[in-house]
Amino acid sequence: MKQRNKFSKLALLFASVVAATAIPWSINAAIDTDDDKVTRLDLQGQIDNFAPFSKTLWAGAHNGYASYSWSKGTYTDVNQYYSPKSLLSRGIREMEFDIYPEGTFDSTPMLCHNSLENKALCSSFHAKLSEGLDDLKSFLQANPDEVVLLKIEAYKHNDHNNWHNKIGERLQNDIGDYLLLPSDWGYPDKSCASLPVSHLTKRDILAAGKQIVAVVQTPRDHSDLCSYHSAGNYSKFWNTVFIGVDAFDSSGNLKSNQPFCQNGNDKCVSNDQTSHYNARNMTVVIDDATQLNTDGPSSSKTGSKVMSSWAKKGAQILELALVEANNTSAASGYGANEVQIEDYIWSWKANRPNGNGDCASLENDDAIADKACTTYQYHACVDEDRNWKLSSEKGTWHMGFASCKALGGTYTFGMPFNAYEQVQLLSVIGSSSENHWVNYYKAFDDFWLSNATNYIDWQFIEKSAVGSTNKGDAFDGIGMLKRKALVGGSYNLKSVRIRSGSRINGLQACYETTQSVSHASVGTSQLCVTYGGSGGSWGSTLSFDSSKGQYLDDVKICRDDEKYGYDTVYYLKFTSSTGSTISGGTSSGSCTTYTSTSTQQIFAFHGTEGSEIDSLGIYKIANSFVNGGLYATNWLDKDDPSSGDNELFNTHKTAGNISASCEASDIAAIVARVVDTKLDSSLTGQKLVNDSSGFACWNSSNGGSSSKTTCEDYEVRYFFTKASCLP
Repeated sequence: MKQRNKFSKLALLFASVVAATAIPWSINAAIDTDDDKVTRLDLQGQIDNFAPFSKTLWAGAHNGYASYSWSKGTYTDVNQYYSPKSLLSRGIREMEFDIYPEGTFDSTPMLCHNSLENKALCSSFHAKLSEGLDDLKSFLQANPDEVVLLKIEAYKHNDHNNWHNKIGERLQNDIGDYLLLPSDWGYPDKSCASLPVSHLTKRDILAAGKQIVAVVQTPRDHSDLCSYHSAGNYSKFWNTVFIGVDAFDSSGNLKSNQPFCQNGNDKCVSNDQTSHYNARNMTVVIDDATQLNTDGPSSSKTGSKVMSSWAKKGAQILELALVEANNTSAASGYGANEVQIEDYIWSWKANRPNGNGDCASLENDDAIADKACTTYQYHACVDEDRNWKLSSEKGTWHMGFASCKALGGTYTFGMPFNAYEQVQLLSVIGSSSENHWVNYYKAFDDFWLSNATNYIDWQFIEKSAVGSTNKGDAFDGIGMLKRKALVGGSYNLKSVRIRSGSRINGLQACYETTQSVSHASVGTSQLCVTYGGSGGSWGSTLSFDSSKGQYLDDVKICRDDEKYGYDTVYYLKFTSSTGSTISGGTSSGSCTTYTSTSTQQIFAFHGTEGSEIDSLGIYKIANSFVNGGLYATNWLDKDDPSSGDNELFNTHKTAGNISASCEASDIAAIVARVVDTKLDSSLTGQKLVNDSSGFACWNSSNGGSSSKTTCEDYEVRYFFTKASCLP
C-alpha cells in the first residue's frame, strides 16, 4: 500500500463565509497505510458505515490523552503510549477524555485522571482539553472520510458551577465545524439530547457535513443523566454534547439518556452483552490499566480474548489501554501483554487485500480475502432483521444481488457489520469448506465499500501529475472521493480557484454537502482544501451548480523549468461543463489537458507542493454521481387524535407546511419518528402508512379505535426533488 499524505491545508466553511481559512496540515495525521495491520483496521472501520451505532464496532482507546509520548501534558500513570493523533493514525476511532476543571478561577477544562468526581481538579501540568481537540481536528482535517466517537467523562463540580458550559464552548470553538450537534438531529435548543444509537449511522454524520460525535457517559450508576447534568447553566453543554444514549430495557421499552452498558454488567439489560446487543443497545468494554500495572492490561482484554470474549459476543466499543505500548522504547515499563492492533481486527486476514481481486470472499478460515470477482461461489444474504441465509446457487460476485433477491422476503446481498454478525453468518455456513461471497468490493484505488444496495461502477481514473513529482511534499485528494462514496450523490465539487503570479502558487477546491435522506440536517456547507504556498494572489472562483448537473470539465496544466531548473506548474486553466473558465500563471513550456467525458467528471486533485505547485494530477469519477441533493421540510407534527396520527401529504399541504404547487410525485422519501424519544418509526413495531400519500398511523390498524389511542405521536420529515415544494 502506498502512503498517502492526504491534505496540506483544510478548512470547513459555511455558506456565509466568503474566503477559506488555510489550516496547516501535519504529516502525523496521515493513516499509517504502510503497516498492513493498520490498513486492515482502517478498512474495517468503514465496513459498518451504513449500520446503526448499535451494530457498529469501534476500535477504542481509554484515556487517549494520558500518553507517555504526547508533549502536551505530564502524566505519571499513563494509559497509552501514543498521543491521541497517533492513536487515530494507527486506526483507533473511539477515544475517551476525562475532563475536569483546572484549579483556577476561570475553570479551564483540562484532561486528567481523578476519582474524586465532583471535587476533582486538574493541575497546570496536565493537557488542556483544547490541546486534545487539536489532535482530533488535525486527524479529521487530513482524513475527511473518517468518523470519530468522542466519549466524555465529566461530573458536576462543587466549586465550579459553570464549567460544563466551558466544555461546550471549547468543543464549539475547536471542533464545532466537525461536530454533529443535537440540533443537527432535530433536538430543540437547550434540550437534553440522547444519542440515538438504534438509528444514527456514520453515514448520517458524514451526510450532515460532520465527522465526530461527542457523548457524556457519566456518572455510570445514574439512571437518568439529564437530571444529573441539569444543575446550573448547562445550555452550551446540552447544545453540543449528547447526554447519554438510548437504551431498551428487558421489556423493550426505550429509556433515553442512559449511561453505556459497561463491561457487560453496569446499567445493562443483563450481564450478557449478547442480550444487550440484541436489545439494540451498546456495550463498552473498558480496560483502565496504566504503566503502573506491571502485568499490563487485563488478560481478558488483550489478544484473542478481545474478539472471543467481547466483540464476537456483541460488544460495540473496545476501549482498551496501553495500545501497542510494548512495541515502543518504553516496553520495559509496560509489561508484556499490551493490546495489539491485530486484537481489534475481525475481518481481513493478514496481508490482505493484496491485489488478488476486487471482490471480498469470506474464506473457509473465517477471514476476509480479496479475490477475482469471476470465481463461482455461494453468496451471503441477509434480511432486514440481519438474519443470514446462503444463496441457493453459486455465481460470480456480481450475481449476488440477484441471487439473494431470489430467496424472497427482504433478503439482500450482505456483508457482516461486525464480529458478532460474522459469527452468526459462520453458524449458518456451518462445517462447509466452501468460500462465500460477501457484499464488499473495491470501489476505487485502495477504498472498499460494503453493503451497497447494488454494484456501482465509479469509473475511477487517476491521471498522472504533470511537473516534478519528486519535489516538495505530496498531497492527495483521494479522501474526497471516499467521502462521496460513503455519503452518496449529495457530496459534490462546488468550486475551484487559482492562486498565481507569473507561476502557479496554489489552488483551492471546495466541496459542498447538500441534504440527503437522513434524520440529520445539513446546512449548505463547504469543505475546502488548499494546496501550494502563499505567493501570488487569488483569482476569480469558478463555481458548479450540482442541482443543474454542472461539474469541472477541463483542466489544462503547463509545466516549465525556467525558474528552478526543474519543472513546476506555470499555468492552469479550469473550464466548467457550462463553458466558463478561469486561468492563472504564464502559458509556457509543455502543456497537458485533462478533460471530462460524457460519462466522467474531474473530481479531485493530487500532486506535490512547496511554496508553489510543483506537480498536479487529477482524479475522475462518473459524472452521473453529480446530484444537487434533496429539499427537506422541518420536522412536522399535526395530529388527528380521533383516528390516529395523520401526517399525510395533503394534511400538511393544507396546513401550509408544504407548498401548494407541490405534488405527491415530487416526494423522494419520508422519515418519521416518535416526538418525545426521537425513536425511528421502523423500530416501534406499529403498522404504518408510508407511501405516495404520505405518513400516518391509524389506531384501527394497531389494536385501537376512535376512543382508544394506540398510535405513537409521530413527527415527519418530507424530502422532495424540487425546492419549490418548501413553503
